[in-house]
Amino acid sequence: MQLPTALATEPSLSQSDSNVQFTADVDGTSPPVNPTNPGEEVTPTDPVTPTTGALRIDFASQISFGKQKIFGKDMAYHPPFSEVKRTSDGTTLYVPQFVQVTDNTGLNAGWNLEVSGTPFKTASGAELTGADLTLSGTTLRSKLDSKYTPSKVTSSLTVGSSPQLLVAATAGEGMSVWTAVFGDAAGSAGARNTKITLHVPAETVKLADETYTSTLTWTLSSAP
Repeated sequence: MQLPTALATEPSLSQSDSNVQFTADVDGTSPPVNPTNPGEEVTPTDPVTPTTGALRIDFASQISFGKQKIFGKDMAYHPPFSEVKRTSDGTTLYVPQFVQVTDNTGLNAGWNLEVSGTPFKTASGAELTGADLTLSGTTLRSKLDSKYTPSKVTSSLTVGSSPQLLVAATAGEGMSVWTAVFGDAAGSAGARNTKITLHVPAETVKLADETYTSTLTWTLSSAP
């Protein structure tokens, strides 16, 4: 007796969905990172006053030249490296001054970072005439692959009253967290960062025991 042949059957198919929804990072924060090693979070000695929004400035270093003796000749002053503490173990580090930017818009459309500054003046309004603040050696760092590095960087600029472009990320660049660092290596206690210079002419009036202050404005905007 011949047994019946097994009947071929079609596979049984069923479908289900997988989905995700994103919300805007309007109130998030990005802790400052070590500008010479962006894989480390740090706590700066300088005040941390971040802006808000998905495209934001997380931190901008103070630039202090300290007390300087009056000389009757052209002088160039450099600030000491910024002091920060490594968040993981509290170790003190001395790093170049830097500005940290976060782009969590999710659009990868790019951004522009500009800087301007007011003249150096005392509280009573006396101006340090002819003084120039120059930022140089601008280096960009991030944990992201280097192929996403913003392609436009002004390596050296003298800060003026009108905003000047420091960094520009075009479409497909600059997403997540980036630092614009004035220098490319860490320093040590008491060492000076020669990538930042305050030049004061010999003929400039300099009032003893007065503090001259310039306010720097960092402007971060979406790329057009």
